[in-house]
Amino acid sequence: MALPAALALGWLLVASNPAVKYKVSARVESVNRTPLLTESSKSSVVSDLLLAPRLESTLYTNRLEVKLIYEPQFLMRQFTTRPNLELLQSVYTRTDYKIRRDFTLLGVHTTTYGTFPFDNQGPSSLPAGPTTGGGAVTPGVRLGTAYIYTETAAGFMTSLGIKRLAVAGTLGWVVNGLLTNPPVRPVRRGNAAFPQQRYPELRVQSNYGATRRDYFTLSLYGRDVSFSTANRTSLLQFAPGWQHYFSPLLDVSVDPGLAVGAMYPRIPGPAPEAVVMPTLETALNTPVPVGNHWPVRAKVRLRYLPYIDPLTTRLIPRGDVGVDFVWKGRRDAKVTGKLRYAHALTDGIHRNDAETQAEVEALWPLPLSRYLFAQAKGQLTWTHHVVIDPAPVVQWYTSLGLVVRYDRGRL
Repeated sequence: MALPAALALGWLLVASNPAVKYKVSARVESVNRTPLLTESSKSSVVSDLLLAPRLESTLYTNRLEVKLIYEPQFLMRQFTTRPNLELLQSVYTRTDYKIRRDFTLLGVHTTTYGTFPFDNQGPSSLPAGPTTGGGAVTPGVRLGTAYIYTETAAGFMTSLGIKRLAVAGTLGWVVNGLLTNPPVRPVRRGNAAFPQQRYPELRVQSNYGATRRDYFTLSLYGRDVSFSTANRTSLLQFAPGWQHYFSPLLDVSVDPGLAVGAMYPRIPGPAPEAVVMPTLETALNTPVPVGNHWPVRAKVRLRYLPYIDPLTTRLIPRGDVGVDFVWKGRRDAKVTGKLRYAHALTDGIHRNDAETQAEVEALWPLPLSRYLFAQAKGQLTWTHHVVIDPAPVVQWYTSLGLVVRYDRGRL
């Protein structure tokens, strides 16, 4: 079946005479950070060196669009004291095929594979086991082990022939975690790693423009997670919503809803523990009155949602509040900032779990060149989790880098 499908796709590409546009870039970053929780180091501050080339291409015709992104990342961990080279590879593909004007089929596949899991350099806030090594943004990886995140999904986009209506849905399969000896027992304090997760995932969203300022939304999200520890957790969320535009730059949205879930025991026999809870998501997008033309945009959000803890596999209600800032200048200059606080809202073992995270990133074009940019990043994370330690854990990182980018390629 694979060969006829490949031949059909090849004929379609040749017959439609596709065009290709591409972007190429590379970045080099020097990172200073606190050691990971499972990383051995004689110093309280360690230094890494990161090299990450990137290729992004889009093949398109009147009906078909195929997007491909490939980014290998080479990390020299603790390069000033105990240099160790690690490699992470990321691939993202998406195909959209328009059957008719109001109906499009889409397929998405993404895979991240390597010996250290991160998509941007940052500290691990959770443990990865008793051995040395560790991850970065996504913790739970021991040094020298293989980590994978892969997702394959198929879906559609349509308007159902109704003006100002958009409906989209996807059904996918996700694998996330260690490939080498994933944890098979429940976690214990001070000796824990992320269990491997395997689950189907359903997403359906719709948006209807009732007026030029008012939009009604509807979202459905579900997944059934099986962990390598034999635990299993299911979740289904349903939320209608409303979004109002006061102006093109100022809008507010409110999405109340309902979530149902179940936590299944490791040993067959006992009945699963059911969870039913209301949900709420609110967001405000607004310009910030700074500068001549208010170039800074801000997004403030407040959420009360179910959360599947990746360490204990428990389904718990959690509230979080956050604010994002974005400033965009000339020649692709950009400064972004994020501040978020999340806290578990439960009476169980997670009642004291909380996390605070602050991030800032700047991209600035260098003079006398349209392809060179200076980049700076910073992140501070404060985490209190029942599995890690009775005391909160504070970690941070900063990085300075150079980015070379060309984004006007055509074939």
